Amino acid sequence: MRPLHIAFFNRSYYPDTTAVSQLLAELCEGLVEAHGCRVSVIAGVPLLSAERDRIVQARGFLVRHERRNGVKILRARGTRFSKRRFAGRFANYVTYFLSACYAGMCLERPDVVVALTDPPIVGLAAYLASRRFGTPFVMSYRDIFPEVAVLLEDFRSPTVDRVLQRINRFLVARADRSIALGETMRRRLIEGKGADPAKVVVIPDWADCAQITPGSKANAFSEANGLLDKFVVMHSGNIGLSQNLDVVVEAAAHLAKYPEIQLVFVGEGVTKSRLQKKAQSMGLANVWFLPYTPKEQLTQSFAAADVFVVSLLPGLAGYIVPSKLYGILAAGRPYVAAVEEECEVTAISRKYDCGLLSQPGNARELADKVLTLYWDRDLASRMGVNARRASLDFDRRPRVAEYYKLFCGLAAPAARHSIRDGLKRGFDIVISGFGLVLSAPLWALIAFLVKFGDGGPVFYPQKRIGKGGRVFRSWKFRSMVTDADQRFGPLQAKENDPRVTPVGKILRITAMDELPQLVNILLGEMSFVGPRALMPEEI
Repeated sequence: MRPLHIAFFNRSYYPDTTAVSQLLAELCEGLVEAHGCRVSVIAGVPLLSAERDRIVQARGFLVRHERRNGVKILRARGTRFSKRRFAGRFANYVTYFLSACYAGMCLERPDVVVALTDPPIVGLAAYLASRRFGTPFVMSYRDIFPEVAVLLEDFRSPTVDRVLQRINRFLVARADRSIALGETMRRRLIEGKGADPAKVVVIPDWADCAQITPGSKANAFSEANGLLDKFVVMHSGNIGLSQNLDVVVEAAAHLAKYPEIQLVFVGEGVTKSRLQKKAQSMGLANVWFLPYTPKEQLTQSFAAADVFVVSLLPGLAGYIVPSKLYGILAAGRPYVAAVEEECEVTAISRKYDCGLLSQPGNARELADKVLTLYWDRDLASRMGVNARRASLDFDRRPRVAEYYKLFCGLAAPAARHSIRDGLKRGFDIVISGFGLVLSAPLWALIAFLVKFGDGGPVFYPQKRIGKGGRVFRSWKFRSMVTDADQRFGPLQAKENDPRVTPVGKILRITAMDELPQLVNILLGEMSFVGPRALMPEEI
C-alpha cells in the first residue's frame, strides 16, 4: 500500500524555537515514525533558531531542499528582517508567501494539503496547491486573524483587518476540514468565520510525556542557575506578545518582600528585552531571564520550577491557546493561570484540579495565588500529581494518531473520487470526440441554414458557471433572432416564443442547437453526466 503523503505549509519549522515550529516538527516526525507517512513541509528560512543539527541540505535558488528525521523540508526563501517591527514582519510574511506559492508547484503530488496560520495568508498558497493537485485541503488553526492582530502594538489598520477577515472566511469556507485547538476556538470559527460545524474538529496540542517527565529539583539546571534554594515561579517558552507578561513582572513587585521567591523567565522572544528593561527600571532583583533551553533539557528545566505561570491577554481566549500548558502538565508541576473564563486553560484547570486561576491583568491577584502555593506545599504537591495525570490525556502519540486518522479519512474518498473522475473524464473525451467527428457534416449544414435565414451570427455564446464556480462560455447554434436578450430581456424560452427563428424551431425540437457544447465537453468545461451549468444570475 502506498504511504500517505501529507504536505504542510507554515513559515516556522525546525530549527525555529517557537512553540508552533516545535509542535509541527513533532507532528510531522510522528506521522513518519509511527504511521509510515511521507511528509513534506513548505517552510521559511529560520528566524529564531536552535542548533541546526541533523539536517541534510541541498542548495536551491528560490526553494532549498532539506531532509530531517524522514521529513522533506522545502525552504521557501524570503527576507529575514527583525520581527520587532511591523515592516520587518510584513516583508518576511509576504516574501515567504510568494516563495511558498512557487514551492507548492515543486511538490510531488500530496494526498492531503494542510495549512497552519504562520503567516495568516499562507492558507492561500496551500489552497492553490490543493486545487492544482485536486487533493483535500485542511486548515489547522493555531491562531485566528484579524482578532490576533491586536498583538501588533506598532500597527493598526482597519483595511488590513478587513482583508484578513475575508481571507479567513474564504479559507474556512473552502477547507474540507478545519482543526481547532479547543472548543472555544471551534466556536470562534463557527460563529465568527462562518465555518460549517460538521467540518470543524478539535485536536488539542500536546507534550511528549515520554520526553518530559517529573524530575527532582536537585539537578544540573537548578545548580547551574542558582535555583536550588529558591521557590521558583517560572515562565518557560516564547516570550512574545500574546502572553501579557508585563503583569507577571508587576506581580514580582508584590512578591519582592519574600526573598526566597524568584521569578524566572526561560526562553526568547520579541518582548524579552523590553521586559528586562522594565524589571531593571522597577529595581526587581527577584526577576531573572535565562536563555532558550533545548528540548533535551526540558525535564531538568521544568523540574527547577516550583510553580509555573500561564497568562494570556484579555480578549484572546479561543483565538490563541497557550500551548506551554501541556509541557507543564507533563512535568507534574502546579501553575497559576491568568486567563479568561472561556479559555481552554480554565476548563483543563477545573477538570483536573491541577492549577489555580487568576483574573487576567491583575498583578496583585496573580501574586496572591502564587503565595497560596508557596505557603501550602501540600496543595502544590497534590496539584502537581494531578497535572501529570492530566498530561496523559494530552500525550503526543494519541494526538498524532488523531491527525493521521483525520488525514486518512479525507484521502481515501479523494482517491476514490480521483479514480471515478478520471474514468468519467475519459468517457467524456471519447464520446465528445466521436460526436464531433460524426456530426461534422451537420455542423456545416446547420451553419449554412442559420446564416442564410437572417444573416446573423451562427453561434450564440452564454456565460455559465461550472465546477468549482469557474465561469466559462457555453456555445450553441443560434436559434433566436439577433440580439434577442437586448430586445426582449433574458427570458426563459416558451412555446410559440416570438424570439425563435424558423430554423431555430427545428434546432430546438431536435436539440441540435446544443451540438457545439461537444466542444465544451471536450475541453472539460462541461460533462455528459452532471448537474446543469447555470447562468451567473441563476446562482
